[in-house]
Amino acid sequence: MYNPGVHVFQVAIYGKGGIGKSTVTANVSYILASRGNRVIQLGCDPKHDSTRLLIGGRSQVTVLDYLRSTPRSERSVDDVVAVGSGGVRCIEAGGPEPGVGCAGRGILTTFDFLESDASPAGDADYKLYDVLGDVVCGGFAVPLRKGYADAVYIVTSGEFMSLYAANNILKGLLNYDDGRPRVGGIIMNRRGITCEVEYVRNFADGVGLPIVTVIERDPLFAEAESSGRTVSEAFPGTAPAESVARIADDIEARASGASALSFPRPLSDEAMDLVAKGIALEGGRHLLYSRIRNPVDDCLSLKSCSGIGAVLNAATVAGLHTVVHGPSSCAYMFCHYEDRNTLCHDVLGTGRSVWENVSCTGLDDSSSVFGGLEVLREHVRRRASMGDGCIAVISMCVPGIIGDDIVTACRELSDDLGVEVIPIPVDGIASGGGSEGSEAVTMAMVGLSEPYAEKDPGLINIMGEYRVRSAHMSHLDRSVEDLIRAAGFGINTVYPGRCTIGDIRRMGRAAFAVSSMDTVTNRPVYRRACEAMGVTLMRNPLPRGIDAIGSWLAEVSELTGRDLSGVLESAEAEYRAAIGPARRALEGKRAILVTRPAVDYGWLDRTLEDLGVDIVGRMESSRNRWAMGCDADGSEPYTTDMLERRVDSLAPDLVISDGFADIHVGAGLYQLKVPRPGVAGIADFADGLSRATRAPAVEGWRA
Repeated sequence: MYNPGVHVFQVAIYGKGGIGKSTVTANVSYILASRGNRVIQLGCDPKHDSTRLLIGGRSQVTVLDYLRSTPRSERSVDDVVAVGSGGVRCIEAGGPEPGVGCAGRGILTTFDFLESDASPAGDADYKLYDVLGDVVCGGFAVPLRKGYADAVYIVTSGEFMSLYAANNILKGLLNYDDGRPRVGGIIMNRRGITCEVEYVRNFADGVGLPIVTVIERDPLFAEAESSGRTVSEAFPGTAPAESVARIADDIEARASGASALSFPRPLSDEAMDLVAKGIALEGGRHLLYSRIRNPVDDCLSLKSCSGIGAVLNAATVAGLHTVVHGPSSCAYMFCHYEDRNTLCHDVLGTGRSVWENVSCTGLDDSSSVFGGLEVLREHVRRRASMGDGCIAVISMCVPGIIGDDIVTACRELSDDLGVEVIPIPVDGIASGGGSEGSEAVTMAMVGLSEPYAEKDPGLINIMGEYRVRSAHMSHLDRSVEDLIRAAGFGINTVYPGRCTIGDIRRMGRAAFAVSSMDTVTNRPVYRRACEAMGVTLMRNPLPRGIDAIGSWLAEVSELTGRDLSGVLESAEAEYRAAIGPARRALEGKRAILVTRPAVDYGWLDRTLEDLGVDIVGRMESSRNRWAMGCDADGSEPYTTDMLERRVDSLAPDLVISDGFADIHVGAGLYQLKVPRPGVAGIADFADGLSRATRAPAVEGWRA
């Protein structure tokens, strides 16, 4: 008998669903217990039938059902333990209702609960986990993790899908490699297919594992199960009982150290294809699965969450209440996002914070197991009772993982409550990054726009916010609005930005639209939105720089037939007058530019030329390398040391950088931001640049 002292030898038995794991595990538990060992069996399959043969064919209360119905203060692990044949202590994790919640998360919850009270495991010699192995997700992979299974056995037949699942289990074990061998071997449960032993032997040789036992098909298994017992209890000494006993022998040998465990060596897809075809595997590294990742894949990973993009878009719409369907931590993070100060501290001058338009369903661990739709329904009903007539529901990662169907739920709530409940199922990062979340909300809002057969050529929509949030900078807004009016337009709707649901419904009335800023991410979104409404989107965004003003006015003339030559002359005169004072301070100055290729700085060269600034060097900001992924051309990454060396060699008066205001370069440092549209935006940039040259370039100074 294994004498572990204080250590419980833990065994995980994995395999494809329906392959016979539960039958094998229950028989092994009974045999180990009949030899005088203290045994615990934990069923980790949502079917919760792992321990049935140990407790007379009955079902027992599952951990998840117990947690759902028992207050936290009254819970005890002993309540979920049933003592079965041979004294085996039986526990079933259970699972959520079919199609609701996450069974894998339920396994995690079960383990957390069992660890909170050591009473059932504290005096055990062996603990056996019976685990579903079709998909080794984070929850079902818990027994593979360090601190749980000392040995892993895999039940398989000669059927390819069973062998495929076995290989996936080995991949999962490889991902949780802790530097020690943990694989016991293959348990072959025959199904009676042609050449079955040869198929399994070929696979076992390829992965370098022994076949611990071969369990033949035998009617004694069914006869024993019909009486609610294991074959080892009902028919001891028979061939079926002896074949299972060899597994118990192997486990005891591994536990005592008499036999060594193996490292996982899963096969590659190429090798598994050979297994499926019955072709013998020959040696070669190409036959083994490799978990080495391409570093480019890491560089191209998501840098933001689509949920946050969706919430930041929806939150500024007055009359639209935004529900974050997810944990409270998601909503908390969004409200403390780095750009929160740009969101305006009031909505349309009401004095209300935009975050008063946002609430959260606050999903907890129970919701992640059993589903969160009822929590969502109750939350939306409460918001409707508070007077919210239009509600957007934005789903985070947890609802996406557990399968909450918010589209159907929102439709039913709309019908039931008589309010507009708009589903936006971005599911956190599942839809991509922040730009994808913003796009999802934009298209949902466009769907609210009323159809207008006749478009008004005197109205224009502005796609994207252009206004500042500070009263003392209101001249920047007026500059844009004066230019738009001079071009013959009235502003219809500004979206995304400070607008109302009514403004959104009127978006289709305007004949034209212009984006406030043209970027790689927003250009296709605004194009799709305008096409959906039948509105013409201008090629040029709101203009920054005098050259852009000329191009924009030329396009307006092309679209409308208006003669705007006088408007351009007036803008040019205003521009010259606005930058005059700054030119007197900047003329002859030398500058190094540190910019991002992803941002259009076409306005910058012309403006610096008109200010008399000489550009003596250019560098690419490393911010771009983070935001865009790996460097495609393989050039040397930007570093602060490189900039300092460039400053030493070129001796500029200014470093104009797109975001590195914390570097010490011994020159005036100006943090570059894309200016507001119109003449006033360029004038504001020029004034800030001239003030940077007048400030002392000493350690600690920042523009």
